[in-house]
Amino acid sequence: MYDRIFAGTLLLLSGLVAWAAAQFEVPFQYEPLGPKAFPYILSALLALASLWLIFKPSADDWHPSKQVLLRLVGALVLMYVYALMYEPMGFIVATTIVGAVFSWKFGAKPVVAGVYALVMSIVSYFMLTDLLQLNVPAGAIFGG
Repeated sequence: MYDRIFAGTLLLLSGLVAWAAAQFEVPFQYEPLGPKAFPYILSALLALASLWLIFKPSADDWHPSKQVLLRLVGALVLMYVYALMYEPMGFIVATTIVGAVFSWKFGAKPVVAGVYALVMSIVSYFMLTDLLQLNVPAGAIFGG
């Protein structure tokens, strides 16, 4: 039953993602896949996964405990905070903070989590900017 409720929510979300992508006004790009294609791809994948869960729900009758639900809500709040920090603090700082908290929550020691998140953020930043040539915010607090 919970699978189908979750799947219905995901199906609704996939429709919202497709609707939001349709609202994008993107000037002509030289790339074959512009920024409008990725939300459509995400929407299609979400819809397919949702339909799979609706028609073939899991046979496992697992019910999340209160602790698991609290962790899930905490993860959602953390992702919301990440979205708020992303522009003003920039990719590296925001991703380092959120990555460190997630690593720590998954069992890493705080120092190891912080170092891992910092290295991951810096490597990801240069991969996104240099290899994929995407515009990733450096952060308004740094004058970017």
